[in-house]
Amino acid sequence: MRLLIPALLALTFVGCSCQRQAEADAPAADATTAPATDDAAARARADAAKRADAQNQQRLDAMNEAVNKLHLYLQQLSSGKREEADKHWAYERTPRGNEEADLRSIKQFTAMRIENDTPKQLDKEAMPESLEIPVELRVSVADGESRRYTGWYRMRRNPIDRSWELTATSLSVKLQ
Repeated sequence: MRLLIPALLALTFVGCSCQRQAEADAPAADATTAPATDDAAARARADAAKRADAQNQQRLDAMNEAVNKLHLYLQQLSSGKREEADKHWAYERTPRGNEEADLRSIKQFTAMRIENDTPKQLDKEAMPESLEIPVELRVSVADGESRRYTGWYRMRRNPIDRSWELTATSLSVKLQ
């Protein structure tokens, strides 16, 4: 019996050491799966960043398209192509009253310089559907007079053909 007790104690310690060894192996197994999980998470973050960059690029492209359309309108207006310029307005309406100050009353432009600030998105959509574009125009007329106009143009996407259209403007003559 005396021999049995030490043998049982020895078996108990052997069993304990086996369990500890299994526990010691478990972190090693976790360490081999952890990099795979980290790689997957890193790929997911990289994919999300690429999607966000692509969406930001699409937003910038849409804003650039609107600005280009506004510049085309102003170039046509200043070159005397008023009928073509008027087609850039939603529903082909022309600006009311003094919306464009006296810009439309000028018969002959000798030069027009167009400067615009970053468009402001007026809606909450991921891709802009409505923008306000701050502008400053410097106009030279035939008699040598120069005028400065400041204000903004509002534009929206046409829901049918997705092109940008002018919807409103507010320009005023700036004293020099």
